[in-house]
Amino acid sequence: MRPIIAGFLDQDGTSSFDEQIELVNKHKLSSICLRQYNQKPLIELKDSEIKKIMSTLKEQKLKIAIIDTNNKSYDIYNDRNHADMLDEFKYMVKLSDKLKVSHLFFRLPKFTNVIEEYDAIEKRLTPYVDIAMRHNKKIILLPVNHYKANIYAYILKKMKSNVLSVVFNPVSVMLNNEPTTTAYRLLKKKIGAFMTVDADHQGVPKLIGYGKTDIIPLFKKLLRDKYAGFLLIDNEFKQTVFKPEPIKQGFFQKIFSREKKKIENELNDLSKKIFPNEETKNVTHDDILENQIKVLKVIFK
Repeated sequence: MRPIIAGFLDQDGTSSFDEQIELVNKHKLSSICLRQYNQKPLIELKDSEIKKIMSTLKEQKLKIAIIDTNNKSYDIYNDRNHADMLDEFKYMVKLSDKLKVSHLFFRLPKFTNVIEEYDAIEKRLTPYVDIAMRHNKKIILLPVNHYKANIYAYILKKMKSNVLSVVFNPVSVMLNNEPTTTAYRLLKKKIGAFMTVDADHQGVPKLIGYGKTDIIPLFKKLLRDKYAGFLLIDNEFKQTVFKPEPIKQGFFQKIFSREKKKIENELNDLSKKIFPNEETKNVTHDDILENQIKVLKVIFK
């Protein structure tokens, strides 16, 4: 099996569900990921809204690849928070049943030392795993709290559950001051979703292969290891080079001007890389998305 290319495509929560569907169709994807519906948390949806989602997916012949449970990372010793989050998770599992979704994003609780506190971690995670198993769901752990790869590797090895896997984000790994290839080696058997993002050492987003995450060697390892999970295409360009320009006022005008110049240089660089033969072409976020999907389809053909 080949990896599945998918994404939330909600532009950091600003796009409507219909706009997300439009992007999915435009880029000829078969799946979408979901964490909200028209800027509304999934846990707050009415039955009519859930039916609308189901109807649209059926009409468009699309599937939901992953639902983000949007659970908060709570203190591992807080019984009240645990009970509340467990109730929310049960609801999200029922919702995923209705929407025919098998994979759910989930964030680990907060703890300090994974070895010393493992018993408490296992005690908290086990009910989620049990619920997921009963409903034939898979939990994909989303990186939080700057936990390093060895923490996830330790938990996944000790839990010994086929229900649990992890999201591999090469940028967050790099910004944790970890070698991405080493992190991959630790987690390769438990990667459920791979973020296809690249960035420089400051976290500034770059096109695939132009950053410092060693993402191309990582792709080669995915191919070697016959990776068949999700390739997530959401990137940070919308929050950086395409963010709304702030209003310049007084003292801050020079700061804004420098920032604007920096963004213009980034956009020019992106335009040259994506449209090398069209000097006057101004790149859009959609151009970047299309380019990155094409790159993935070439690599993982």
